[in-house]
Amino acid sequence: MISFLNSGMLLLSSAIIIPILIYLFAKKKPKRIIFSSIRFIKESQQKQKRKINLKNLLLLLIRILIILFTIMAIARPAIKANFLKEGEAHPKTAIAVIIDNSYSMNYLVDTQTDLEKAKEIAHNINEMISQNDNTILLTLNNNWNNLHAGINIGKLSDKLIDEITISAQIMALEDVLKLAEEKLKETYLPNKEIYFITDMQQQELNIKLEFSTFFIPTSLNEDKNNISCQNAVIKHEIVNRSLKKQIEINLVNHSKVSQQDVIYELFLDGNTISQRATDLLPEQRKKVSLPLETESSGWHYGYASVKNERLIFDNRNYFSFYNEPNPNVAIITDTFQIPVTLESILEIYTENISIINNENINYESLLNFENIIIYNKHNLSEKLESILNKLKENKRKILFIVDENISQKQQEFVSEFFNCNFQKFNNKRKNIDTINKFHPITKLMKSMNNIEIKDFWEVKSRSNILLSSSDIPIALENDNSVLWLFDIKSLQSQFLLNPVFPMFAYNCFQFTGDHENISYTLGNKIHLNSPNLTLPDGAMITTKKSFYSTTTTGIYLNDNNIIAVNLNYTESEFSRWNDLKIKNLHLLNNDWKDNILQSRYGFELWKYLLIAALLLFILEMLIIKREERKKR
Repeated sequence: MISFLNSGMLLLSSAIIIPILIYLFAKKKPKRIIFSSIRFIKESQQKQKRKINLKNLLLLLIRILIILFTIMAIARPAIKANFLKEGEAHPKTAIAVIIDNSYSMNYLVDTQTDLEKAKEIAHNINEMISQNDNTILLTLNNNWNNLHAGINIGKLSDKLIDEITISAQIMALEDVLKLAEEKLKETYLPNKEIYFITDMQQQELNIKLEFSTFFIPTSLNEDKNNISCQNAVIKHEIVNRSLKKQIEINLVNHSKVSQQDVIYELFLDGNTISQRATDLLPEQRKKVSLPLETESSGWHYGYASVKNERLIFDNRNYFSFYNEPNPNVAIITDTFQIPVTLESILEIYTENISIINNENINYESLLNFENIIIYNKHNLSEKLESILNKLKENKRKILFIVDENISQKQQEFVSEFFNCNFQKFNNKRKNIDTINKFHPITKLMKSMNNIEIKDFWEVKSRSNILLSSSDIPIALENDNSVLWLFDIKSLQSQFLLNPVFPMFAYNCFQFTGDHENISYTLGNKIHLNSPNLTLPDGAMITTKKSFYSTTTTGIYLNDNNIIAVNLNYTESEFSRWNDLKIKNLHLLNNDWKDNILQSRYGFELWKYLLIAALLLFILEMLIIKREERKKR
């Protein structure tokens, strides 16, 4: 079996057409000479012509072979020699070893983690490598590869193997395999193999592999008894006109067995403030809550945690929030009496409410308020429009509340602000049938299928819909500002009398407040308000960029803003590879040592092809010189 190490060079073999074209179009016509008797001359010319044609065809064949052998030599053909399998030593091989350092490899098997077992396997492979081999060590972390993924002559560095650690941010396996193939091509050895040492956690893989690739398992586990803690969010509950806060988290049992007495805890500002226990059914996702009591103003941070010793990497979920017990709220309105429905919610939210009209409004004064509400403002002056647009440009959030008597000018302004078009005011009763489960305002709200709403504007919109009835929006969000399309003065709207409305309204106040409480996912870009950023490990960096791509989970500090960053949890649910029908890819078991280093392209032919091309060139020269001597 022959393989070409530089197979792309074979495209140049089309160059053999050049001597053929020269042969066809460069024939010399003999001079015409007139004789009295030409019979014997004609016979002599025909014999000479046959000899010339044979000589030219021979030269043509030699030139074609010279070009073909030269191109094949550059393409570096190698013969697979099966008889080499009988020897103990393997031929020179270029080897790429990839160690899976995704966080699922932190799972404890017996007394070792999967990563520790992977390092042991890597050391065993290193003992099998000879000084004639070329080696490359890779992980699933791009930054690590940029620093250490060089080509070594001989064995890998045992110290470098031992220094590999778990990484929460990993590359796609396809990209790492492509990188391994690119590195192997730089070695110019005929035999090339890739070893991926892994716990066999499934990943998306759609790739064509050029070299033999072997997946070596760290264990034969089909299931992992893992519990993760996810999605810690602050939930506000209004009970008897008082506000209670709690942290709601998801505990996820990723295994097929029940888990009893699972302990979960809440840490806030460096202290453990509560602890409870629960049971989890197989593969259950369970919402649990822990009380949160803090009245101090400013940023607070912490994490919810579950105790699970098998895989501790996904046991924490971080959160941060800004607490202002009495935020300053500005209500820009033409009326001096706000409706009871709005007033009662605002009394729970804050004691600092200011009603502002056109006479005393200015941009600088509005910056002193955490919340800005536009209600029943029919006369929008050019000054107010300019102020509101400037607030929008500076990322300030605004809550708009419209009523039945909204003016045409206000309709036009709100339509542009929220990318919507007002259609008509609906006085009929409708059921609220859709809640946006992905938006911070509404994601914790329960179904409202049986709650009726009445007296609201029908609009067509391209903004985020928070609540809707039969695809008709009831509330919208655009660029972090919120629009209520229902008339809060309506006493016949069941929605305004239901306990769910105070929660919806309170969440809107929280969302449109001056301080944003957002949990980022690992790999997201954090927008920076200042060049100094403190990382979760306490290290401080300075950057001129306006953003920072997160690389580790935890709490980040930037310009007095506290930012929580969490996992995406794709590695928490273990699903094992059992079959991958990809050419050149092999899933191995405990007998992996018997299957690697079996590539047997032992002999390269390029030297012999170049020698053959040189001999043919010499033969061509001898034929040409012999013909020249005959003509003399």
